[in-house]
Amino acid sequence: MKKATYIQFKVPKTEQKTQSDGIVKRTFKSAIVGILTFIIPKANPDFENKIDLVENWLIELDFETGIPEREIGLNKNGQVILKMPFKNNYGYWTDNNLMLKDFKKHFKTSEINNTDFEKYWNLFDQIADKKNVG
Repeated sequence: MKKATYIQFKVPKTEQKTQSDGIVKRTFKSAIVGILTFIIPKANPDFENKIDLVENWLIELDFETGIPEREIGLNKNGQVILKMPFKNNYGYWTDNNLMLKDFKKHFKTSEINNTDFEKYWNLFDQIADKKNVG
């Protein structure tokens, strides 16, 4: 069995913009995003709309390299709302260059054990089966 490190962290709150975009700017942004999404396939087609709802991340990282391998997103109620990689969803954290040291530097992380991570990982499968996700 491959050795891994497991961490969790709360998503830092971002400051709300004090001025909202005008209708022309919003329409332009929406059009650009629509065109790019059509041309470039989404990395996480089933979960793009859920990533912003994640309050806490659970991340499995390779013990030797510190590279993220699996991730789980929990909402504000502590419910599993996504896991990646999963079917056609590559991942949010697994698709970047952050390693364990970077997570520790940029987020307030705490270690969790493999048992807790696997519990949430498997719980998503039960939820997905009921909701026919992916």
